[in-house]
Amino acid sequence: MQARPKYLAAALGIVLAAQFAAPARTLGAEPQAAAPAAARLAQFKAHYQVSYRGISGGQLEQFLHPGAIAGQWLFESRAYPNLLGRIAVSPDARQRSTMEVTASGVRPLTLVFDDGSDSSAKDVNVAFDWATGHARGHARDKVFDHAVVPGTQDSVSVQAAMLQELLAGREPKAFWILNGAKLEQYRYWPEGHATVVTPYGQFDTVVWASQRDGSKRVNRVWHAPQLGYVPVQAIQYNKGRPDVQLKLVALERGLSPQGTVPGKD
Repeated sequence: MQARPKYLAAALGIVLAAQFAAPARTLGAEPQAAAPAAARLAQFKAHYQVSYRGISGGQLEQFLHPGAIAGQWLFESRAYPNLLGRIAVSPDARQRSTMEVTASGVRPLTLVFDDGSDSSAKDVNVAFDWATGHARGHARDKVFDHAVVPGTQDSVSVQAAMLQELLAGREPKAFWILNGAKLEQYRYWPEGHATVVTPYGQFDTVVWASQRDGSKRVNRVWHAPQLGYVPVQAIQYNKGRPDVQLKLVALERGLSPQGTVPGKD
């Protein structure tokens, strides 16, 4: 069996498509207090093996690190497709979200996605204006201007937001997420604890599920408390059948601002 390109794109772009892990928070445009030390995010670089129905498409890298401005963080994603995965995803594809991290949660500022081709037809650029409550930009050559409520996330900041929520001992319920040019609502619920075995090791995890309103797809993410709630596994189910799966294969934590690794778990 050979996976069709659109499914490989879904697999390698699972993070880029923002299908996993996002909380509902109440964030306004006003300045927020700095997060307490116990609830602060820790920078990391993670690599995940990505597969569609058992067929490997390559790896996906996530890099969360502080930005040049105090209180701002960057969450970057990059695909490393294998030969089969390159049918659908360019190894030059990149995505980056800039966000503010506070004690109340995460507030996205900008999102940039470059599909790695010479054309801009599939690229995405988003800028959040919290003073006016709008998100403006373009996605796949479609210009949009959405009114956004406090707590809205973009398709990458949602992952940092989930980490921040779990670190702060809060539980997400439902929220709005900007996926490309679409503003969609998701609901979230906990599914208890589970032990997960990955190429990186065995971990005790807390399991969270999410689903977009009107969708038949359900996403489940296994967060490891001992790793600062970094996901060690994520699966997207379609009508109850597991389609796309991510498993942690490497993790670097305690990165320096230059991205070097002084220590590894």
